Amino acid sequence: MGKIIKQREVTLFLVVVLMMITLSVTSPIFFKVSNFLSLARSFSIEGIVLIGMTVLLVSGYMDLSAGSVMALSGVFAALLIEAGMPFIIAVAGAVTVGLLCGFINGWIITKFKIHPFIITFGMMSIARGIALSITQGQPIRIFNESFDFIGQAAVFGIPLVTIIFLLFVIFFDFCMRKIRFFRQFYFIGGNALSAELTGINVDRVRIFGFVLTGFLASVSGIFATARFQGAIPTAFNGIELKLIVAAVVGGCTLDGGEGSVLGAVLGIIFLFLLSNGMTLLGVSMYWENFVLGAFLVVVVFFNSSIGRHLTK
Repeated sequence: MGKIIKQREVTLFLVVVLMMITLSVTSPIFFKVSNFLSLARSFSIEGIVLIGMTVLLVSGYMDLSAGSVMALSGVFAALLIEAGMPFIIAVAGAVTVGLLCGFINGWIITKFKIHPFIITFGMMSIARGIALSITQGQPIRIFNESFDFIGQAAVFGIPLVTIIFLLFVIFFDFCMRKIRFFRQFYFIGGNALSAELTGINVDRVRIFGFVLTGFLASVSGIFATARFQGAIPTAFNGIELKLIVAAVVGGCTLDGGEGSVLGAVLGIIFLFLLSNGMTLLGVSMYWENFVLGAFLVVVVFFNSSIGRHLTK
């Protein structure tokens, strides 16, 4: 399994490099520093929550509320700062929102054995509805130097959010490969009943997966709010599709048991390069959802075909 995952990651890395070379030839703007910094900030913000989605997909579950939780966390952070609360309190409040949403998702799903699609879809509507109701659908501007700093800061020219993202990637990729607790997500995704019979607390592990996703969604929401110096309640609408496609392109399956954090990260970089290339080449942005959906169908079909071939 490790060899298969590694080969997939190497192949995807080569595809990403080839795409970068192609874009540099077709568009002289692509290799500009400003374009790269913009790309780095964008895919880093979405890449942080992608890590949580990857962990859930490995266990055979997914979270459709991630984008709404990102928006709601950003709204709470902005409201706390607007109320005069210190920077740390605002961040802690936003993180608490993400943790609470993740725990509610995981607890209801495991306690009452309800399909995660239903519960997380419900949480998606609830979180988005709260964000829209609180703000009346209007953005909240933030004027706080400490908070704005985390969205605009850079270390040796590298955005701070990108550095945090890379640290998260290294840490969680290592955990998924080497740490026993995180390896349990693969066992559960492969066969939850067998995992339970071997002594794994399946419900506890899955709740942790949802809490982790909620936490990372809130971190992404905080960075996005700081970057744009304001909270937008309609932000990240439909981002879940992009996260799932990125994870599947990177090696995850919708049935669980396969995938890696590094592969998913390469998947989202690939999608951002594709989107950026479409923009630079003048392709309408309305085609982006079509491309994402088409990639999901093609990759799932490809993975299913390989799976049927290997089982024969």
